Amino acid sequence: MKLVFVCTGNTCRSPMLAAMFADYAAKVGFECVTDSAGMKGGGSPVNPKAAQTLSLRGIQAASRLSKVFGKSEEDADFVFTMTDVQRDKLAAKHPGMRVESLSLFVGSDVADPYGGTQEDYNAVADVFEGILGALHDHVTAGK
Repeated sequence: MKLVFVCTGNTCRSPMLAAMFADYAAKVGFECVTDSAGMKGGGSPVNPKAAQTLSLRGIQAASRLSKVFGKSEEDADFVFTMTDVQRDKLAAKHPGMRVESLSLFVGSDVADPYGGTQEDYNAVADVFEGILGALHDHVTAGK
């Protein structure tokens, strides 16, 4: 199973959640591939504060450059966006693709910590940590 997490620039939220879900999946024995992409930008490394947040949780940030959602992500079984607007834009560009917003699990859009403090990044990771089990249940149920 392939899961792709999408945020604005693919330097903060989506790479953090992709790494956190991959770590969670390995711990519970769920075989999957996680990836991340952005709605725009591309070519930037993972934000140092995002990498620090992952490191504090014992997770290694992927050493890769950001990318824009495109053809290589279209084969995902699930695409999860940080906002409802991102979900709607991707769904319009890629009809038939399964795109869902994390608001399904969080109750609102996931705040963008870009430009914020280390505490802002940690708070977003805390939100992600709180939904890992629900995400896993959702994708394994195929809902």
